[in-house]
Amino acid sequence: MLEREWRAQERLAGRGFFLSWAWIGTWLATLPSDVEPFLLRAKRGVATVGIAVARSAGRALYLNATGDRDLDTIYIEHNGFLCEVSAERALMNAFAAWFAQAQPPFDALHLPGIAACVRRGRLVEDVQEVPGFAMDLARVTKAGGDVAAALGSKSRQQLRRAQRAYEARGPLQVSEAASLGEAFTYFEALKTLHVASWQRRRRRHAFVSPHFERFHRALIEREFANGTVQLLRITVGDAPIGYLYNFRSNGIVYAYQSGFDDGHRGLSPGVVSHALALAHNAQRGERLYDFLAGANRLKENFASNRYRLYWQVLRRPRLDHRLRAAAHQIKRKFAR
Repeated sequence: MLEREWRAQERLAGRGFFLSWAWIGTWLATLPSDVEPFLLRAKRGVATVGIAVARSAGRALYLNATGDRDLDTIYIEHNGFLCEVSAERALMNAFAAWFAQAQPPFDALHLPGIAACVRRGRLVEDVQEVPGFAMDLARVTKAGGDVAAALGSKSRQQLRRAQRAYEARGPLQVSEAASLGEAFTYFEALKTLHVASWQRRRRRHAFVSPHFERFHRALIEREFANGTVQLLRITVGDAPIGYLYNFRSNGIVYAYQSGFDDGHRGLSPGVVSHALALAHNAQRGERLYDFLAGANRLKENFASNRYRLYWQVLRRPRLDHRLRAAAHQIKRKFAR
């Protein structure tokens, strides 16, 4: 019943992958049985104009998330209500107003990865602003599929230098998983390279939480045949240098996760892998390659478009909430 309603609203709204039933339906299907989110409906009169899922944890409310760190490690972006883009800001502001008056009252409303900050009124706000990066694939198409030619001069030189370093070892190729079995093979190889890379740098990797892999294996199982999941392997000769796990929706490719053989000094497998993925998806007729939120040099060099996402928390105007928000603001100011 919910799937039918969600897919009907999805066809009307035409939103991105993270608000599609592919993502939301898989998320709901893989949650533990003791986690019970509920449906939110936004209405104008008797007509439903937007839907979302929320979960209450303690005295906090989470939009399309659970509030559990391990379960939320799948990391939703471009979040919000499934509604027409033109109605999004007004609907989200109405949601904040509803929260302010909700009975029984929640202390906090968590809005992870939303496109625009919600008007907070008298509520206390804590917000983290994160840059996002994307490449207009029309630029690659106009350059005849030559990604380097679509970049600025400095980035173009860096990419061509990185490609030459690999081409001295053999031809560069990109292949897309053509079957579900091949998709899982690519995903397992991605995991191996991803974990090794992050452990080598002594940093927390995406697969630390078992739920991350459980969710994505279910997503691949459910959605690969529909064409919304893309797994790419990039090789030099017969040797893989990288794997990319992407999503596709409405002409947008979302570069979600990767694994690179990046333990060799002087080589740039991430740069080369994404360059081949850009050319591959431009050739397929996709219109945008979204690197998602979080800044790094690779994204900045490739990006033609930039945007902002917000991890916003709204709290009732109690003294302890005001003090906490002030402390976070000071901390971020000194961090900058």
